[in-house]
Amino acid sequence: MRPSTICILLAVAVLLLHHHLLPGVEASVEKACRDAANSSPNINYDFCVAELLPYPGSGSADQKSLTVIAATLAKDKTTSASAKVKSLLARTSDPKTKQGLESCGSVYEDLFSDLNTSIPAIKEGRLVDAKTYLSAAVDAPDTCEDGFKELKVPSPLTKEDSDLTQMCTIALAFTNMLG
Repeated sequence: MRPSTICILLAVAVLLLHHHLLPGVEASVEKACRDAANSSPNINYDFCVAELLPYPGSGSADQKSLTVIAATLAKDKTTSASAKVKSLLARTSDPKTKQGLESCGSVYEDLFSDLNTSIPAIKEGRLVDAKTYLSAAVDAPDTCEDGFKELKVPSPLTKEDSDLTQMCTIALAFTNMLG
């Protein structure tokens, strides 16, 4: 064989091995999301991939790091939802809607605290603690939505609460996958 043929064959072999052994960004995130979706009917695989894939470092992240990323994304979504509550409170005159928003603001404060506490617990391998805080986080957005239902007013936070529930559920499923 000529040296150029050997080089081409070697390059093809390396590419094939790289593709199968180191599948890249999508494979790591996709596998974690697929495993999470298979473990829970409440996890939307497409949402999981769409949220995690663009996050810096997700392509080279191991399962533990992806778990931290998921909890961090949930925390970021909580911050955004809290900002929306403040904005809506400033321009809402309906007393029942204000009451619902104030209640959600309080729920989001607790949610932020739970997520903030879960992240170091994941990093330090204190998975029982992380699962406790993430389990509470999963239920928080429903508490917000239930408040509006009880007040018989439409929730202006339905999308935020749905996304928060999804992100917290993904973080909890990833934590469960760690052990």
